[in-house]
Amino acid sequence: MSAPGAGGAPPRAARRIPAVAWVAVVLAVGLAAGTLVALAVPSLLGPPPPGAGPTGPFALGRASGVLSILNATLIAALLFVYARTYVETRARFALGLVVFLAALFVQTLASSPAIFGAFGVRPGALGPFLFLGTLFEAIALAVFLALSLV
Repeated sequence: MSAPGAGGAPPRAARRIPAVAWVAVVLAVGLAAGTLVALAVPSLLGPPPPGAGPTGPFALGRASGVLSILNATLIAALLFVYARTYVETRARFALGLVVFLAALFVQTLASSPAIFGAFGVRPGALGPFLFLGTLFEAIALAVFLALSLV
């Protein structure tokens, strides 16, 4: 048997992509998907109210839409990580995380501004608060994914 790195395949740890790189890829994919949805399907967010400019609640609603797609992407990545962990270990804790993340995924999609717009509902004055909640959720999910990949 050859020593690690002595002409054979590199050790498994050397082949691993760093967690930060995976999180960056998931963030890039989520932001790109959210931006595409916001740009390609503006009708999902509803027409801007009369006199709405590039800032204000309408703009925050669009930003919340982008962030909600990002959050769904982060949750999907976490679902993959913990489903794989459950399959490999049969740990009940990993199964519990899969169930929780699946529920969080459905909640994230159901509370997306894109879904609100599809049903003709506007967040109204709640727009800034929805944006803040969605932003903090994105930060927490990115940290959770990074910690889960270490």
